[in-house]
Amino acid sequence: MLVELRPSCRAALLALCLLWSGRPAAAQGAVAAAPALPPAPLRVLINDVAPYTLRGEAQRPGMHIEIMNALAQQAELAVSINSAVYVRLALGLKDGSADLVVGVDGPELDALAQKIVPFHSFKFVVLTRKAAGISQVSQLRGHLLGVARGAFYDESINNDEAIQKFPMADPFQGVRMLALERLDAVISSDYLLSYALRQTGIDRASFAPPFVVNEKNYSLYARRDLSEETLRALRRAMEQLQKSGRLNAILRSYQ
Repeated sequence: MLVELRPSCRAALLALCLLWSGRPAAAQGAVAAAPALPPAPLRVLINDVAPYTLRGEAQRPGMHIEIMNALAQQAELAVSINSAVYVRLALGLKDGSADLVVGVDGPELDALAQKIVPFHSFKFVVLTRKAAGISQVSQLRGHLLGVARGAFYDESINNDEAIQKFPMADPFQGVRMLALERLDAVISSDYLLSYALRQTGIDRASFAPPFVVNEKNYSLYARRDLSEETLRALRRAMEQLQKSGRLNAILRSYQ
């Protein structure tokens, strides 16, 4: 039997069909509006040498790690921190495995990345044996100097081929070799050499007072395509750490 619908019924049925046909589109729209994933943490590379990086103490991870954690917290940025031997810092910027690097101001990092903020100043100093009679850079010529691989100290040292250079693993090795008279001198930052001398327990009587080569900064460098918004957040955060005294408190705790 054929049933004929009234015009009003046909209009109602058509409206109902249109309503149901629109439901899948609405459901698809709900899926598309799912919340975006949070941005990946910034990958930070730090010099793997004490006291900048320490191991075994959760409450005392190292000077540069503490500063970086405080900076990230203040800037409300997520970070993932790793440490490596100094020569690996520049490579992290070259191969794209690092977004941020904490390194010594110098021509290599300046060419690879943009400097954001200084972490702290320090002095490059040379420790020698008393018997070597070395008290200035010019007297290093013809002698064996312990250096860190990839580090730029000063043109008067790095560019002088008359100064023989031994690539030491770290200042701890350098101090021990100096005590055994296998090196004539060791160059490093005042922080590192002071820490190495305290930890090795070597009698300083055979060493001459260290002499200063120059003063430098450890700074935070960023890959060149890092967003300006992130750079501003890090700069503002460092200003707050300095004003609050938190930065100085961290530095003093490792001296």
